[in-house]
Amino acid sequence: MNQPLRLKNGETLYSDVRHIYGPLSPSLHAALFRAFGPSLAVLYADGIVSSAIVLALVYWLARRVLPEDAAGAAALSVTWLCVFKPSGNYILPYSFNALHGTVLGLIALAISVAALERRRTSLFFLAGIVAGIDLLAKTEMGLAALAAGTTAAMLAAYPDARRGIKRAVVFVAPAVCVTAAVYGLIASRVGWSTLVSDNWLLAYNLPRELVYYNRQISGFDHPLLSVGRMLLAAIKLGIVAAIVASVSILIGNRTANRERNGANETGQRRIVARAWYGLAGAVALMIGLSVTTGLDWDKGPHLSMPILLAGLLVMFARRLRADPSRSTGIRTAILIVYAVYALASLARMILHVRSGGAYGSYLLPMSVVLFTYAWIEPFPDRFRRTRYAARAVALTMILTVAVGTAGVLAFRYRKTGTALITTARGTMRAAPDVAQAWNEALSYIEAHTQPGDAVAVMPEGTSLDFLSGRRNPLREEIVTPGYLDAAGEARAIRQLQVADARLILITNRLTEEFGPAVFGRDYCVRLMEWIETRYAVCAVFGPVKDRAQQIGGKPFFIRAYCANAH
Repeated sequence: MNQPLRLKNGETLYSDVRHIYGPLSPSLHAALFRAFGPSLAVLYADGIVSSAIVLALVYWLARRVLPEDAAGAAALSVTWLCVFKPSGNYILPYSFNALHGTVLGLIALAISVAALERRRTSLFFLAGIVAGIDLLAKTEMGLAALAAGTTAAMLAAYPDARRGIKRAVVFVAPAVCVTAAVYGLIASRVGWSTLVSDNWLLAYNLPRELVYYNRQISGFDHPLLSVGRMLLAAIKLGIVAAIVASVSILIGNRTANRERNGANETGQRRIVARAWYGLAGAVALMIGLSVTTGLDWDKGPHLSMPILLAGLLVMFARRLRADPSRSTGIRTAILIVYAVYALASLARMILHVRSGGAYGSYLLPMSVVLFTYAWIEPFPDRFRRTRYAARAVALTMILTVAVGTAGVLAFRYRKTGTALITTARGTMRAAPDVAQAWNEALSYIEAHTQPGDAVAVMPEGTSLDFLSGRRNPLREEIVTPGYLDAAGEARAIRQLQVADARLILITNRLTEEFGPAVFGRDYCVRLMEWIETRYAVCAVFGPVKDRAQQIGGKPFFIRAYCANAH
C-alpha cells in the first residue's frame, strides 16, 4: 500500500524506498494513485481485474488441450485454490508484484501458444516483450515465461533446430532489451550498486535470514525429508487413482453388462469382485497412511506435482517424437510448453509445493491445468472398456473438491474476517483482535499527530501510515530479519532523528520463519535499545492493554512508543 504512495509523493524507488522486486507494480500503482487518488479501492480494482484476466487465460489455455467441461473444472479449481485462498488471495495479495507476475506470465504463455499454433514469428516477438515486462514485475515469474516461450519457439520449427533457434532469438531478444532498458534507466538515477546489490535484485548477496527463509519455502532446508514427503504424496495420489479406477470399473462394467444383456456373466462377476477388492484395499491403505503419516491438508494434492510434471514431460516428449505430424504434434507441443512453464514456475518451492501458504496461489495455475489434464485424458485412456466411466468419476472428483474448497474457504472468511478497519482511504476486513488494534492505533495517530508527520511502524504494518496519511521515515517498509544489518540499523536511527518521529509503533509480529523470532530481542537489538532510551511506552492497542505483553502472544497487540520530552 505505502510504497506507491511514497513514489507519488516524490520519493525514488530503490534509493529512497527500498524494494526487492522489479519496479513494475509500485510504479503502476503510483500512477493510479496520481490519477484516482490513494485508496484501497484502486488496489481492490487491480486485484479484481487481474483475477478476471487470470481466470480467462486459464480457461483459454486449458481449452487448447481439454474439452469444455474439463477446462471449466480447471478454471473453477484455480478460482478457489488460487484466487480466493485467504493466505494468498488475488484481491489484496501479499505482493502485487506476484499477482502482476502471474498475469503477465500467463499472457506471455498464451501469446507463445498462439504463435506456436499459427507459427507466426511476429507473435513470438510480442510474447518476448510481455515476458520482458514480466521480469520487471517478479524475476522468477519472468524466467518461467522465458523458459516457456523459448520452448514454444523451438517446437514451432520442430524438427528444424536451426529455424527453432532463430525463432527463439526473436522471442528472447525483446525480453532482454525491455528489461535492460528499464533497469539501465533506473541505474542511471540511483546507481548500479544501489539497484542490484543494496536491494538484492539478483539475489546473489541475500542475508542469511532470507536464505534461511527461502530454503524453508523451497524444501531445501531438509532435502531428503522433502523428497520423502513428495514420494509419499505421490503414493497417496496413486491410491486415489486406484480408488477412482475401481469405482470406474464397477460403474463401467455395470453399464456394459446391461448392454450385453447378461452375456459372459461369470467373467463380469470376476471383474466386479476384483474391483471391490481393489477398492477396499486402496481405502484401507489410504486410511493407514493417513493415520501414520498425516493427510497433508495444509499442502493439498500438489506436493508431488514436480514428479507428476516431470513424468508428463517425458510422456509428451516421447509422443511428439513418435508422431510429429501437425494434427497431433501441435497439441503435444503445447502440452510440453505448459509442463515447462509449470515446472519453472514451481522452482521457488520445487521440493515443497504447498497448496496452502502465500506463494502457491501465484505459482500453481498451470500446474492445476495439467493436473486436471492428467485425470481427464491419460488416466482414463488406460481403461479401454471403462474409459468414459473413469473420465466421469475423475471429473466429478475434481468438481467435488473445488466445490468443497469453496465451502471451506467461505466458512473461513466468515469466521475470521469478521471485523472492519474503516478509514477515509478505504475499508478492510480482519480478525477481530487485529481490527481492534488497527482501529485504536489509527485513532491514536489521528489524535496525537498531524497529517504528514513521521510515524514509524516496525517490523511490519506501514499500512497504518497509508491509511492515516502519515509518513514512514524509514527507507524500509518492513524490517523483518535480514533487512537491517548493523549499518542499516544506524541509518534507521539517523532517519528517525532527522524526521523527528514522535511516535513509533511496534506490532506483535513473530518472525520465526526467518530464524530470529522477536524484534528487538533476536534482531534489530541496537535499534530497539535506542528506541527504549529515547521513547516510553505510551499506549497499547488491542483487546488486552497489558504493557508487558510479549511478541508472539495472543491476542494481537500494537505497542506505542512516544518520544520523551527533553
